[in-house]
Parts: sequence; C-alpha cells; structure tokens
Amino acid sequence: MPVWLLIACMILANYRASRLAVRDDFPPVLWLRDRLAGGWRPLTTRELERHPEVGDLGTDTATHHIRLGTVMRIDGRMNRYVRRAKWSPYWLAELVSCPWCVSGWLAAALTAAVDLTVGVPAPFLVWGAVWAASALLASREWA
Repeated sequence: MPVWLLIACMILANYRASRLAVRDDFPPVLWLRDRLAGGWRPLTTRELERHPEVGDLGTDTATHHIRLGTVMRIDGRMNRYVRRAKWSPYWLAELVSCPWCVSGWLAAALTAAVDLTVGVPAPFLVWGAVWAASALLASREWA
C-alpha cells in the first residue's frame, strides 16, 4: 500500500473515531460521555420520541424542568443538562468534549498501532499530520 494512501486512511479512521467519541449519540458512547463530561448537549432523536412534551415547550429560551431534567432551547435545538459523575475531574471533562484533544490522543494510539503492525515512516510526523487533518475535519460544523 502506498504511504500516502495509508496516511489518508489513517486520517479518515481517526476522524471517524474522534466524531464517535465527541459528537455521535451511539448509546454506549453517549452514556460514557455524559458521565465523563456532562454539560449541555442536544437531545437525541430517541429522547425526543420518548418525551413528546419537549416539543410543547415553545420557542422561548427559558429553562424547563421535565422528566429529562433541565431542558432549554439553544440555537433552535432542544438541549438537556447532564451532570457529570462526581469522580470525573474537570480536566477529563474538557478533554473528552474537545474534538482537537480527542483527535490528538486517538491519532497517537492509531499511529502507534499502525507503526507496530505495518510500519510508517517517521511516526511522529505521521502522528502530527493525522492529528491535524482529522481534527480539522472533526471540528467542522458540517462534519
């Protein structure tokens, strides 16, 4: 496999893993992210289907307390506030919710794994390139 194709595949794999860790609402990952990071997050499709009363809250930005906890409309989307676990330190919450940070750690693990299995030239440079490109992708609003 050409090196450029390997690096391109690594960038896309790291982008996908970063998005899964930071933004996707896959239930096991969302549950873990809620415990580690907490804070305001958009309601998932399943939460909106299970709690139709959320749609009756209107268009105001007031905070409402319903069965989901504290819910508020932010930028046109309904969001809920989730408290992080007491054992989760503040720095870990920041690390888990930052697409740049998560992308860097995942890029390091991916580069190490690929270097051990098939080998890459200049692993530290490949790590930086994979981190930069995948973080740029992961931090985009359209991504």
